Amino acid sequence: MDIKGATIVWNKDFKNIKLNDPILIVGFPGIGNVGKLVVEHLKLEFVTKRIATLYSNHFPFVVLMKRDGTTRLVSSRFYLLKDNDKKHDIVLLTGDAQASTTEGQYEINNAIVKFFKTQLKGHLIYTIAGYSTGRDIQTAAKVFGNVNSKKLAEVLKKNGVLIGESKGFIYGSAGMLLAFAKMNKIDAACIMGETGMLEIDATAAKSILKILAKLLNLKINLRDIDKLIEETAKAVKEIEKQTGMHQIVQPNLESNPSYIR
Repeated sequence: MDIKGATIVWNKDFKNIKLNDPILIVGFPGIGNVGKLVVEHLKLEFVTKRIATLYSNHFPFVVLMKRDGTTRLVSSRFYLLKDNDKKHDIVLLTGDAQASTTEGQYEINNAIVKFFKTQLKGHLIYTIAGYSTGRDIQTAAKVFGNVNSKKLAEVLKKNGVLIGESKGFIYGSAGMLLAFAKMNKIDAACIMGETGMLEIDATAAKSILKILAKLLNLKINLRDIDKLIEETAKAVKEIEKQTGMHQIVQPNLESNPSYIR
């Protein structure tokens, strides 16, 4: 396999699969690791199958060590959440890292949209991210949204997403995918959970999962997220008690490096 730019390889068992007007949910490492946490939760909560893998020479030049002692390249992976009782199939996309260069971001995100449109025949993308407000969020986080179509803005508003209240730039795939989707006449939205100073912000992730449950008509169990929130809150209180000041906290779990958004 020759890896250049963005190389997407089908799982041989799914190469000829036909999906029912799929929706793509994208969450990569970023601020608060919100996007990554949301998609990983959905992947573990429901029965999913990996249908394709994206490799790129724009990813970090490392391999990941697996529990069985083997290794694998850094990659992004597409998973199918198949449910014939729903109007749309759901495809999840997550990965180990984002491209750290402008060229890499353009190549990879363009390839993702092209694959979704031409191979999966999809018409709607939701990217998931964190939106830093500069304050520590210990209660229900607000959920902000930006879209590439006014029609989608109304859908998000009806489901509790704050449209037009976030400011600044959306870096990385969370934002780039909206632009490439628009070029390809695909509706797309970035759904952002309000996050503070945590490396793993489960509170922001929970707020987004509640929104997704309504948008996708899914019953999502949030018990594991609640446990992570409790663990984080305890860690924050313990550090504040010991130091007398707020610090960035990382819960006791395996995490990926933080990237933009």
